[in-house]
Amino acid sequence: MSRTVSDRVDRWQVILLASTLDDDGGIPVCVAQLAAGLQRIGVDVEVVGQSGDGLAPVLRSLTTAGRVPVTAVHHPWHPAGQTLAALALRRLIVRRAAAAAATGRRLLVHAHGVWVAPVIAALDAALAVGAAVTISPHGMLRVDALRKSRWRKTAVWAIAVRRLIARAGSLHATSAAEAAELTALFPGCHATLVPLGIEPSPLPAARDRRQGHERLAGYLGRLLPIKNLDVLLDAWAAAAPHRWRFVLAGPGDAAYVASLRRRAHDLGLGATVEFLPAVPRSAIGDFLGRLDLFVLPSRSEAFALVVGEALAAGVPVIASTAAPWEGVRSSGCGWWVAPDVSALTAALRAATGRTTAELAEMGRRGADWIRREYDWDLVARRHLAELYEPALGIGPIDPVTSSSRHFPHAAP
Repeated sequence: MSRTVSDRVDRWQVILLASTLDDDGGIPVCVAQLAAGLQRIGVDVEVVGQSGDGLAPVLRSLTTAGRVPVTAVHHPWHPAGQTLAALALRRLIVRRAAAAAATGRRLLVHAHGVWVAPVIAALDAALAVGAAVTISPHGMLRVDALRKSRWRKTAVWAIAVRRLIARAGSLHATSAAEAAELTALFPGCHATLVPLGIEPSPLPAARDRRQGHERLAGYLGRLLPIKNLDVLLDAWAAAAPHRWRFVLAGPGDAAYVASLRRRAHDLGLGATVEFLPAVPRSAIGDFLGRLDLFVLPSRSEAFALVVGEALAAGVPVIASTAAPWEGVRSSGCGWWVAPDVSALTAALRAATGRTTAELAEMGRRGADWIRREYDWDLVARRHLAELYEPALGIGPIDPVTSSSRHFPHAAP
């Protein structure tokens, strides 16, 4: 920890404000792992947010271990429920700020997500009481994301989101592409690039990977058009690897999943491609432990945490250039290619043409890389030094950041 952080961290209280506490993945996972990392290096941290269906398991584990308090506002995810949750979180932030001030500490609110009413209300309250604010959009302000529900987002943007981001002390991007798009959205803005950490899932006993046995490639995540899975199926059919199967695991719209199944059938892939339901967080290690190769063909990604998790599990990766994982190529643990049929086909042929031993060695290099650079304690320290200190006004502040907090012409 830097001298500045170590000298001052006991004077802060950090609230991680999540746009949802429900999902068994995504933001709840990032928030829970960041909270644990911050707690391990001595930060007083609390997780807060709205929950409609009960806490995600990864957040329940925080409270069960007694490490980090999680305060859930329980209301359904309909407009009335979000309004009630917004009022409750506004009051909570005011109370936390008063309690911090009474003990001579500063409150910092780190929002994860931007669009839901409870987050907007909590950030409004934080700014009103003089708390420091950091915002992590998690890809929600990227071009592709802004196209979804465009009219609603345009209205919320004009009413609240633009103003809140303009007043935030720091703006967090998890990839260079996201930072560039935030700069385009907010002319003059300096988004600070800090990756997320990777917490490896417990792995089962190693499966039989002797050369000559059938090998397994896989995708894990939501089955959405933006994930480019139709193109992946085309590339798998073109590569036609011998003695390989492919599994696609995750939730998705029933009509879209049916269209993928039809495409696989029409391509003659029925014997080599399998669709599986969503994998619970507790079973991700088991799923990844079965794979010889992981593939993420997406057309757009913010951070793509699952790529890091696959690498941490010792699985080599093919990732599209839409994901910020160019290091798989330079670290010798995978392929980073354009999300089109030609590039994906070439990468699949190259990967499935490697021996079992060669793929295993690539996987070992990937796991070593993740341990070196994406350890959550290291990443938590970077949050302190590069996001929280500038927001609190007690550390180095980039001159571009400090002079460009207002972006009146930005629009989705």
